[in-house]
Amino acid sequence: MKANEELHKFILILILLAFAVVKLLFVHPVFSDENFYFNVAKNISYQNLPYRDFFFAHPPIQVFILSSVYKIFGISFTIGKLIAMVYSSACVLLTYTITKKLFGIKSAFFASMLFVASPPFIIFSDIFYGMWETMLYLLLSMLFILKRNLFTSSTFFILAIFTRYIAFFYIPIALTILYLRKLEIAKFTFFTITLAIILFLSFTTAFKSNYINQTLTYHLSKNRVWQIDQYLSIGLFFIILGILSVAIGTKTKNNYMKLIGLNVIIIDVLLLLSLKEIYYHYFLLSAPFYLIASSNIFNLDYNITKFTIFVVLLLSLIHNYQTIDFYLNPSYAKKFYFITNLISMSTYSNNKIFGEPVMTNYVSFTTGRKISGNYIDSYIQHIKFEGINKTIQKLNQEKPEIIVEIPGYYSSIPELYQFIKTNYTILSYVNDTPSYIIYTLKR
Repeated sequence: MKANEELHKFILILILLAFAVVKLLFVHPVFSDENFYFNVAKNISYQNLPYRDFFFAHPPIQVFILSSVYKIFGISFTIGKLIAMVYSSACVLLTYTITKKLFGIKSAFFASMLFVASPPFIIFSDIFYGMWETMLYLLLSMLFILKRNLFTSSTFFILAIFTRYIAFFYIPIALTILYLRKLEIAKFTFFTITLAIILFLSFTTAFKSNYINQTLTYHLSKNRVWQIDQYLSIGLFFIILGILSVAIGTKTKNNYMKLIGLNVIIIDVLLLLSLKEIYYHYFLLSAPFYLIASSNIFNLDYNITKFTIFVVLLLSLIHNYQTIDFYLNPSYAKKFYFITNLISMSTYSNNKIFGEPVMTNYVSFTTGRKISGNYIDSYIQHIKFEGINKTIQKLNQEKPEIIVEIPGYYSSIPELYQFIKTNYTILSYVNDTPSYIIYTLKR
């Protein structure tokens, strides 16, 4: 048994290392929010603070940690990607450890291997969304529940919540495991509430009302954008795992399978109903719990069900091929390099830029060009929240040399479109996925 466990760990670690090496060899920018987080961390390392010097819509733990890493190892795009891979790989290893404690070595091996082979891990494992950090803290919290260390468990749960508030939705899973292990729910709850109050008061003391306004009020003010297709496309494999867990857990009277599986399905439904914007990475936190709950199937004599799981995984990979290609294929990064070089050649180091946040933050991060008005977060939702007229007033004062636009993005706001049309002329049009228009200031 010990030999099998060592072999399983060796195989898993070898696969994770190979996966990381391949991704590092082909490291490249992708169309994702990580460019924003990288640039936020870079600004923090230069003594600019979120909530005070620029708008930041999340708790600060994620970017504070990355800025600390930048101060030690230097500011680098590759380091940011590497940190994401360390977090995601650690989540796989923790999934193995927790599953082994609940269901044994065989289940642990299959849970972790299915994790690595799943579309979300293949696509997002090197993307610095903040979700892998949140997942890591959640899994550590669950692990310390199993170790009967409730204070440490509560500490990690609070770290998860103050990395991404949606971790709060996963409290029922912690309470379920506490109940099944016959541990003191009241003690865990007391520790968690106390630590949450301490950390919240610390942040509000440090950043005043800006912290509440930017991390809470802003999200409540968003307009709902109902896009469930991305969740169903990438998440279908896990949904089926959840259904199988509940069904087989009920049949075999295994409360861990039934209750964890049921909880995570309910959590996903609540997230779908609660979130104003539906992007799949918001649901990454559910993945390890679906895998943990369903993993006991591999200890049972359900050969058809096991076969079905692998077939559904294969179909999910095929169905998401275009998404996998979009994130992993370096050819999609050409527009980043072209636009970065174009802006570098068309501006001086002290010139400012403004524009679509994914590309603009990548250009700012790699070239050192500052973003006009400190609009590191130049997403339309933020601009509308802060006030369109206020944004235009700031841009009028500084007149950024370059504006980066996706067709139909800022032009969907008439006042902003008029400002661009009046003061800027097209420098270049980049036809890609997505396409970009690069504007330069009229002379």
